[in-house]
Amino acid sequence: MKCSNVNVLKMLTASFGESTLSKKNVYKWYKLFTEGREDVNDDACPGRPSMSTTDETLKKWRKLLSSNHY
Repeated sequence: MKCSNVNVLKMLTASFGESTLSKKNVYKWYKLFTEGREDVNDDACPGRPSMSTTDETLKKWRKLLSSNHY
């Protein structure tokens, strides 16, 4: 039995309340899965790479922020 996107949104809202994805995103993912997608992870996006959160990077940011008080 196939559920409609409206029913999927209702079930998610009943289960997750305010933490549910937006209606737009639920409908987007519904469409992707009905078209055969199986992976729940977002596709990689082009553009600037995200900043790494290594211990070294965090130390640099903490030092920069602590030395910049107004």
